[in-house]
Formats: sequence, C-alpha cells, structure tokens
Amino acid sequence: MKRQSDKSKAGTKTSSISRILIVLAVVFFVAGVILLMIEPIKRHNRKKIAGEALDAITNKIESADGGEITFTVPATGNEVPGEERELIPQEAPIEEADLIELGAIGIISIPKIDIRYTVWDEVTEVSLRYGLCHYEESVIPGETGNATILGHNYKDGSMFHYLGELEAGDEVCFTGVDGTKMTFYVTDSLIISADDLMSYAEGDITDSKQLTLVTCTYEYGRTGWRRVVICKLAE
Repeated sequence: MKRQSDKSKAGTKTSSISRILIVLAVVFFVAGVILLMIEPIKRHNRKKIAGEALDAITNKIESADGGEITFTVPATGNEVPGEERELIPQEAPIEEADLIELGAIGIISIPKIDIRYTVWDEVTEVSLRYGLCHYEESVIPGETGNATILGHNYKDGSMFHYLGELEAGDEVCFTGVDGTKMTFYVTDSLIISADDLMSYAEGDITDSKQLTLVTCTYEYGRTGWRRVVICKLAE
C-alpha cells in the first residue's frame, strides 16, 4: 500500500510539473507572438499616418491657400528600430508632448522607384517616421545652393529603400507648398562614410541649384555608410 501511495504522489507531482511547464510554454509563446507583432503594427501605423499626411498636404497645396502647411502626428508609439543612430546631427530636440505639429516644405516624387512623400521642414526622429526631411542647414529645393533631403531606408521597400536604383538622368520631382513644381535630374549616386556626410549636406557646397538625397545603406553588409544621390535642377 505504501508503494502504491508513493507512486501516486510521484505521479501527482509529475503531473503538476507537466501542467506548470505547459502553462509556461503557452505564456512564452504568447509573449513571443506579441513581441513579433509590435514592429509590424508600428510599421502599419507609420505608413497610415504618412499616407494621411501626404493626402492632407497635397490637398492644401492644390487649394492654393498659401502660407504655412502643418500636420499633427503622435510624438511616441511608432518608433523605428535603430532610429537613435542619427542620419545627420539633429538640431531640434524632440518635444515632451503626446502630439507634435510638423511643418511641410513640399512633396517629393520619384517616378522610377514609385515613391511620393511629404518633405518636413526639420530632421528629427519623429519627422523621419512619417516622411522625408529637409536638413535645415541647406537651402530650400530650387534655390541656389545645395538642398539636402533625408529619409529612412525601410526594409519593406518604403521611403528611400530603393534610392540606390537611381541612375544618371532619372527624374526627381519636387512640388513646393506654394504649388511651384520643379524637376531635378540625377547626376551622381555614391556610397560614402557617415563621417563624410556633412561635406555633401551643407547648403553652401555649390553655386548651382542642387538637390542631394540621403539615406542609410547596408549594401555589402556594411554599417555606418550613407547612400547619396546628387541631382541638378532642369533649367
């Protein structure tokens, strides 16, 4: 009888351990699924807000009302993995607020790689999530000098992911908030060290009307590099 009792206790203990292990396995599985879903959800939110911003900016430009054009976005919640690795030194601090009002300088479209995005008037972690960004120490596109536009390289193919496919002669179109439309043509595409970026980004590096597009690049397994596409305004 004692042996049977010991066996019964051992069996109960084993059963209890098995149940605990099953519960833990389920908890870890659910937690893993949730973690895997976080970035796709954030990516969906970023795309949705960027699309809504583009539609709103387009409508305001077409209405020809003139003046400043802004769009309000969430300050947190849709962070981009690795965004703390700055594309360029950021002058403007991120505000301590739930919502941030971004100002637009226009819209860029590139037919060859089928993209069209709002261009915000400053480079911050938040503005880079929802469009392309104008480096404030460069000129506005169309002015004499170098206008620098930066954007993320999203692996889902959005933003400036396909920037490296542009070749000499390809069109880059810019529409200002006043409705002025201009066409630039690619003259050069190169990969540079992030340490050398400022010599390509500043506004006074040329006397021509130049547009410089910049994104991160991971070609050949390298990190700390930038893809730079240089364009000239069609006269």
